[in-house]
Amino acid sequence: MTSVKKVTPGGYMTVYLALTVTVIMALCLALIEGCRYRGISLETECVMDIGMDSILAEYHRELQKQYNLFAIDCSYGTESASTKLTESHLLEYMNRNFSLEDVFLEKLLYRDFFAVQAEEAQAVKAAFLTDGEGEVFRRVAVDAIEDTVGIGLLQQLTDWLQVIESRGLEQQDIAGQKQQIDAQIQEYDGKETTEGKTVHIENPTAALEEKRNKGLLKLVTEEDNISSRRIETESLLETRMERGEINRGNMVPGTAENYEEWEALKQKVFFHEYLLRYLGRYGQEKQDSPLWYQTEYVIVGKDNDTDNLKGIVNRIFVIREAANTMYLTGSEEKRAIAELLGEALAAAMMVPEIGELLAATLILGWAFAESVYDVKELLAGEKIPLLKTDATWHYGLSSALQGELPGTSEEDASGSDSPGMGYEDYLRIFLLLCEEKSVTCRAMDVVEMDIRNTPGNRAFRLDTCIVEIAMNVKVKSKYGYSFEIERQKSYIGSLEAIENTGN
Repeated sequence: MTSVKKVTPGGYMTVYLALTVTVIMALCLALIEGCRYRGISLETECVMDIGMDSILAEYHRELQKQYNLFAIDCSYGTESASTKLTESHLLEYMNRNFSLEDVFLEKLLYRDFFAVQAEEAQAVKAAFLTDGEGEVFRRVAVDAIEDTVGIGLLQQLTDWLQVIESRGLEQQDIAGQKQQIDAQIQEYDGKETTEGKTVHIENPTAALEEKRNKGLLKLVTEEDNISSRRIETESLLETRMERGEINRGNMVPGTAENYEEWEALKQKVFFHEYLLRYLGRYGQEKQDSPLWYQTEYVIVGKDNDTDNLKGIVNRIFVIREAANTMYLTGSEEKRAIAELLGEALAAAMMVPEIGELLAATLILGWAFAESVYDVKELLAGEKIPLLKTDATWHYGLSSALQGELPGTSEEDASGSDSPGMGYEDYLRIFLLLCEEKSVTCRAMDVVEMDIRNTPGNRAFRLDTCIVEIAMNVKVKSKYGYSFEIERQKSYIGSLEAIENTGN
């Protein structure tokens, strides 16, 4: 009888396989979860960058169109002056990029492996155009123009300014000196000579003084050509700054004090060139703007075009009259003509002792007539040498005393390409001589009033325009992961970085 041996099967393969599969599954799940974590992190960074770029793409279109400045108006056409709308826009952009709504049949074919959502955004840093008393505005303006301005202009302005300051051309009161001399001459009127005759004084420059008393602006341009536009400054930036009613960011930019002297002057000149390029002025008016003579407003600061133009004309006239007087007193030929005529007139009026006084008033009257001609030519777009010579002098003494003071005919015009200073060059000089804070604030006033004059921008304010911003965003996934990310973006190089390199 054959016996059957009972065999008991072993279970070691099943146990081994079970243990191996468990380890492999744990490893795979760990790898999948690691991929999910790193994927969420990468997606958050990419979406944050896209969102910040989308925020910068919301730059104010009219500000860029008129003034070539890029800035986010965080009010978005409303009267809100906070960054809340910008924060909500960033959340909207990020969540739109996190979602799969744009994927075809996403609910049937795809499952959101990351399931991320941006929950909270906060602007932790911001730089407004008005920060640093307009330092940010100056920075972005210089950034918009510095590649197009030659360094030769800076040297030429420095030379002109040195001549004006060293010779005191803007400090001399030639009109006051002439009044004093005329008063001394007039004291002889009605006196009796040793022969018993009554002296009758007739000042040879009386016709010129009548012209001066009517106003210099009327002498050099037609009244019908002068704008009479006026603005209300109560709601403009300079007034709001004085009242402390502006937004302030928490990125403190460096100032011109952080630059070397030459670099600070270069930045100042570049900013002024920006103003001359984008603001209106006499001869190049922005006729759709509340003020036509905008550069003149920046320098003079009056609320109407007429007074601003008058202020510039008077300042130019002071320089021209001082320079022309200096030329006449230094010219032996022309001084001799004035002295000879003065002595002849004094003898004719039987008071030879006033010959020197008459010669002096003739020289000053002659300089006045030449200055009227100069300013007329400047306003007509011509150029006049800062210091004249015999070749560039226009009026003879007899022509000047007639008091007609015509401008140059087209045949005699030297042309705007001739050497010398034009009207725009005098504006450059006056801008350099102005306090930079006043220039900046008034320039920002002009930008505000121009933008407000366009449809949909009635409440526009520069102190709601952001140039650089840092945002902090909290992101959460339904798989239990939370992230917090911060990004800083700017239209130009970081203002904080500029400040650090300047110190």
